[in-house]
Amino acid sequence: MKINKFFFGLLFLSLSVQSSAQQKYKLPNIVFIFSDDLSFRDLSCYGQTNYKTPNLDSLAAVSTRFTQAYTAAPECAPSRGCFMTGLQVGRSPIRNNSSARGFEYLPAESYTWAEMLQKAGYVTGVVGKWGIGSYDNSGNPLKQGFNYHFGYQSHFEAHSYFPWQLYENGKTINYPGNQKFDMEFLYAKEDNPKAHDYESMYDVNGKLVKPEPASRVYASDMFDEKAMDFITKNKTKPFLLYFTTNLPHGPAIVDDLRQLKDRKDLPILSREWGAMVERLDISVGKLIQKLKDEGVYDNTIIVFSSDNGYSMHNTKKDAAGNVTWPDDEGLYNKGPFDGGKFSVREGGMRVPFFIHYPGQKNMKLYNQPVWMVDIFPTFCDIAKQPKPKNIDGYSLMPVLQNKTATIPYDRAFYFFKQNEQAVRKGSWFGIREHPSKPLRLFLLDEDQACERNVAQYYPAVVKDLENILNTSHTPHPWYWNPGETVEDFNKKKKLAKETNQLINELRPNGMKLMPWEKKSTN
Repeated sequence: MKINKFFFGLLFLSLSVQSSAQQKYKLPNIVFIFSDDLSFRDLSCYGQTNYKTPNLDSLAAVSTRFTQAYTAAPECAPSRGCFMTGLQVGRSPIRNNSSARGFEYLPAESYTWAEMLQKAGYVTGVVGKWGIGSYDNSGNPLKQGFNYHFGYQSHFEAHSYFPWQLYENGKTINYPGNQKFDMEFLYAKEDNPKAHDYESMYDVNGKLVKPEPASRVYASDMFDEKAMDFITKNKTKPFLLYFTTNLPHGPAIVDDLRQLKDRKDLPILSREWGAMVERLDISVGKLIQKLKDEGVYDNTIIVFSSDNGYSMHNTKKDAAGNVTWPDDEGLYNKGPFDGGKFSVREGGMRVPFFIHYPGQKNMKLYNQPVWMVDIFPTFCDIAKQPKPKNIDGYSLMPVLQNKTATIPYDRAFYFFKQNEQAVRKGSWFGIREHPSKPLRLFLLDEDQACERNVAQYYPAVVKDLENILNTSHTPHPWYWNPGETVEDFNKKKKLAKETNQLINELRPNGMKLMPWEKKSTN
């Protein structure tokens, strides 16, 4: 009798442990595909007509599509720093691509959603462009919640699709076959596409022939391989794969012009850009097929978005000296919005964004404004973890699960880039070029292009939005704060140098200075 009691006790304990493990692993996997500089109309399901993106189109067709989605900042580093920490840019540890010290990194005290998911039992991996720290500081992805890292460390390094080296879990992997690849040559194309016969980089079939195919290693191929390996190795556990590709960020180059190889009516930059988006689509197709092959697709949440708005061309100035963001003359991929990358206007902040929830068979539209800061609380709900009290944003899980959402329509989104500040609140969008300048007000429901300033008719709304702009920004000792001057910022740079606080900046393919840095030193 004692033996039977002992036996049944062991059996009960075994079943309890098994039940607990099964319950733990009912958590859905998460694949977060984050593109780089993707413009609003770059996907065919968003209106691009020059080429097709079938894999992303198919994914969007069975996803919840957020039709008024915003990033957290209009450029790479702060966008990533904000959504990783769940903090809006006015109080995020990373606020611009560079501070007076250089490329800032996530401080040790940062708490990321990757760390939260680790605590919940997820295996976490990041493949591609990191851009908010490096192995020699606290921004190291392996110190910020990731079990695995492969790719670039800094966003300058990610400008090269044929890198001299990539990194895996703290180790440097060299690609000697890419040593001949000339980044200076590629940057020159961005400044002056007619400076060289760039068409000759591709053969009659649209294949890239420089650098030579026999020796080169294309970063996108490596990212696909490492991402799929990560899925295979961790398919029996809940996993988070943050696939942060650098496609289609410039300077433009692609392994194959694909659908656009015969479109000689389009500028070479347009054809390359479109083919880079196609290459992104191929990566997405590979990942989805891998999830299906490994039997985990039906238990995986797939998130897709981009880090900032339209960036196909460098900014230009009109006859009056005003900055403009002309639409691409071949692809017309900007969308209906004013402005672009590096600007807090709608064009710099609006991004494609959709989420596929397990079991979803049809597309669902959500027309209320959301932003990438909502990622952190959403992941908290997915992992059944408490939300940190200090983060901004709301969980999107009720929307994904067809439950009544409790997201206030009139919540405020704060954006800034140096002296330019903007706020989206409900149907209103307010922007000012400097804290001392009057706010321009637009009713986005009726004016997506922000062509009609209606500030004089709604003084109460103007006052409310100005108050948000005045109270949403915590001054930072190293970044440019709204209202500061070039002289103020130069004093910070001088102090950083005098106190030995300059941050080492990794650059692509052995470059000592970037082209624009050379110009500033001449």
